[in-house]
Amino acid sequence: MMKQPSRKTSLLISQISILLISLVTAFIPQYYIYIFILYFIIIMAFMFRSTRKMSKIPPKKELGSPLFKENNAIKIAMLDKLLTAELKKQFTASMSLLLLTFLVFIIFPLYRQFVFIPVHELLSSIIGDPVLVNFLDFFIMYEFVFGILSILRFFIMGKMSGAHIMLPQNFMLYKRGIIANDRFFIELTSDLCYKYDLKRHFVELRSRTNKNFRVRLYTDSASELLNKVRDLGVAECAEEEV
Repeated sequence: MMKQPSRKTSLLISQISILLISLVTAFIPQYYIYIFILYFIIIMAFMFRSTRKMSKIPPKKELGSPLFKENNAIKIAMLDKLLTAELKKQFTASMSLLLLTFLVFIIFPLYRQFVFIPVHELLSSIIGDPVLVNFLDFFIMYEFVFGILSILRFFIMGKMSGAHIMLPQNFMLYKRGIIANDRFFIELTSDLCYKYDLKRHFVELRSRTNKNFRVRLYTDSASELLNKVRDLGVAECAEEEV
């Protein structure tokens, strides 16, 4: 199953990153930009490897024969008139999150111009060690920017709750899970539940822990697919999970 790091893991990675970047900025500023670039390369490589590992399709002999197969899911999806509004909402959310990246180039200069010096003077009056003050100057600045971006991201995700929908072009259902687009494997674990709309011809799998994870399976045989999913032990999503 494709996963994202938990909130605790993401927060821990963010805080360690801020600490390291603050140390580099304060003590070896001439290497700051190189360390910063290297850090993102390592993080992106780690996330790419993790995604590939979590999405790996098990050997065919372990999966057995498919219980259900749909080759024209995306064509059926395009006939769903309500889907357009949902995809528009998803696009708006994605663009809003992307724009947060560019806010960094606005927040940093404003902070340096209006906040950095007062904070530095306050710290200097409390702490006698100039080296520690230098470190805290940058640490507080990065934490401030991280906090602002986190609040905005939380607000956006709250407004766009449930907007991120994965639409496989084709899929096959097995006892252990679903192969989507012949590339991704979604394991049927206890973390998943389902919602369905037979009039719109889909069964949707949702994660109980990651509210942004939704895989919508379109098929003209939605009733048959629904029964197969139920038989495999997947429960219907409760109202609070919708």
